Amino acid sequence: MEYAADSKNPDVAEELLAWFLDKGNFDCFAACLFQCYDLLRPDVILELAWRHGIMDFAMPYLVQVIREYITKVDKLEESESQRLEETSQQDHKPMMMPEPQLMLTAGPAMMGQPFNPAAAAPGAYPASFVQPPGMPAYQGYSM
Repeated sequence: MEYAADSKNPDVAEELLAWFLDKGNFDCFAACLFQCYDLLRPDVILELAWRHGIMDFAMPYLVQVIREYITKVDKLEESESQRLEETSQQDHKPMMMPEPQLMLTAGPAMMGQPFNPAAAAPGAYPASFVQPPGMPAYQGYSM
């Protein structure tokens, strides 16, 4: 039993259980259920115990497995209810007005100001086109 438990291999533990059942050693079967508890699948144990008529030997193991499953389900239900509660609290938060987006090139103060190349940094271009004085405004194509 210790070898099967130390192997961490479910197949080895199930083979050992089958050997105990073949020999009719039901007390060792029950002891192996707890020695290799984390390696065994409850559905396999239930089937083996039912087929060999030894449900009384497997019942303490099955009760423990059911208790573990109930504890896990309770924890999942609790975490789900907390998640739903947090979600509902987030849904009821007042909506905040978003801040206006910043313009990355020229802000509104730069629009309409004439471009002064002497004051600009090298490589800078005007943010918008300013009509030079004395030039007619562009009207587009017309007839």
